[in-house]
Amino acid sequence: MAGLATLVAGWAALRGVDAWRAEIVGRRKAELAEDVLAQFYRARDVLVWARLPDRPPDPAPQDDDRDRRHQSHASPIERLAQESALFSELQASRYRFMAYFGEDAARPFEQMRAIHGEVMSSAQSLIRDPDALASDADRDRWEDAIGWVGEEDDILAHRLAETIAQVEHVCRPLIADQKRLRHPSAS
Repeated sequence: MAGLATLVAGWAALRGVDAWRAEIVGRRKAELAEDVLAQFYRARDVLVWARLPDRPPDPAPQDDDRDRRHQSHASPIERLAQESALFSELQASRYRFMAYFGEDAARPFEQMRAIHGEVMSSAQSLIRDPDALASDADRDRWEDAIGWVGEEDDILAHRLAETIAQVEHVCRPLIADQKRLRHPSAS
């Protein structure tokens, strides 16, 4: 009888440890999901801000047109450079995210990096081509990437929204589950 009681107590202890471990892992996953989702929201807002056209400069002689265009093309680079730590943190979170949620869940990180890179490289290309020597198609693509496009035609904004939706799809259920566990009466 004593042996059976010891066996049952050992089994109960193992179940308790397993439940505790699952709770800790669940909490860590939810915290990571919340942090990553917040980083994606911040990155989205920074990209939207970086792509906003500058206010038109005060009227000046036409000789300044080239300088004004150069300054307008440089604005996304300057704005994104101010927030470079955010994009570094986001990419650093990628590996922890992959460890918990798998490699497929890391696609939004790759998409966000691609969007960021496209804005940067397009602005740089426009700066390197001040005399408009590139093809009209290339210039249009570059200007679209830095936000010089109508809202309905803004493919990059649509890609950014899809990226956010994908990361929300992974993160939101975990955050909601963790909130339910913390506050069962709120459900």
